[in-house]
Amino acid sequence: MNPLRNIVLYLPSRLFGGVACVRNWLFDKGVIASRQFAVPVVCIGNITVGGTGKTPHTEYLIRMFADRRVAVLSRGYRRKTSGFVLADAHTTARDIGDEPFQMHLKFPEITVAVDEKRAHGIDRLLRLPSPPDIVLLDDAFQHRHVRPSFAIVLVDFNRPTDRDTYLPLGRLRESQRGLRRADCIVVTKCPDGYRPDETAWRKRLEMADNQQIFFTRIAYDTPRPLVEGHTLDLNGKPNLLAVTGIAAPQSLHRHLAPLAGRLETLAFADHHDFTPRDIGKIAEKFAQMAEPKAIVITEKDRARLQGLSFLTDELRRRMFSIGIRVEFIADEDKFAAQFGK
Repeated sequence: MNPLRNIVLYLPSRLFGGVACVRNWLFDKGVIASRQFAVPVVCIGNITVGGTGKTPHTEYLIRMFADRRVAVLSRGYRRKTSGFVLADAHTTARDIGDEPFQMHLKFPEITVAVDEKRAHGIDRLLRLPSPPDIVLLDDAFQHRHVRPSFAIVLVDFNRPTDRDTYLPLGRLRESQRGLRRADCIVVTKCPDGYRPDETAWRKRLEMADNQQIFFTRIAYDTPRPLVEGHTLDLNGKPNLLAVTGIAAPQSLHRHLAPLAGRLETLAFADHHDFTPRDIGKIAEKFAQMAEPKAIVITEKDRARLQGLSFLTDELRRRMFSIGIRVEFIADEDKFAAQFGK
């Protein structure tokens, strides 16, 4: 850690933490009201910034509730619109954000909407001609104007909250005590072969006795082409360029390394808006690689890249997106039982 950075950010970090604590106290005491809804509302969130795996866990719930009329409501981070937007056939990632757009493409049978005011968004969803009978709130644990029926909080195995501090010095959005508001905690991104120590994790996260804890890991799907008809033969050990605009690309790099003859990486910031200059950098790096070769991107980046008019046909034909899903290490039936499944 940079000592000068720590000194400069210490006071802003303490101020941020103080404001977060006061805000939560006001909600806890009912000074600021929270609304409940007749329809079940399941919140999936975290108490840190960065990627803990909210989107794949939300997609897991979408599949689990396949027998219900599901709506996903998100803020729509870094979208170019404001207010309530309902996804339809003409919607783009710019309208609703990359992660909601990804879910809209993958699950056309569900309702996807965005609204920075979650209570207002739920009201609008419930006034639709075919309203949902369950709402999944993506990344809404700090949006306390809505009181969810069930709250799931995700904690990254590699970045546990007990070793963190408040923004901007650390990654915490609120105190670890906020975990007590969750009905269950899921420790995500566990390494392969990990055997969960539930007792140790319950202690370090200061969990209440009535809270449940689960452990998941990431599994990767087969890469699929941006342009139908093109294939990627990983058995031939092609050289791969991993292009990412996500918070933590290291897991993907570890997955691709043994599959590639040579793995090159080009990492952009999370939710990055790709520019013509970025595409030029990708093209330049890719041109320097020997054949056979391909470009691998995430599903989240696919949502932004595939609609770019300045993405060249050559790069488009060479791009393959790889999806991720979550797998429970144990107690998957116990997790589903919380929802009557």
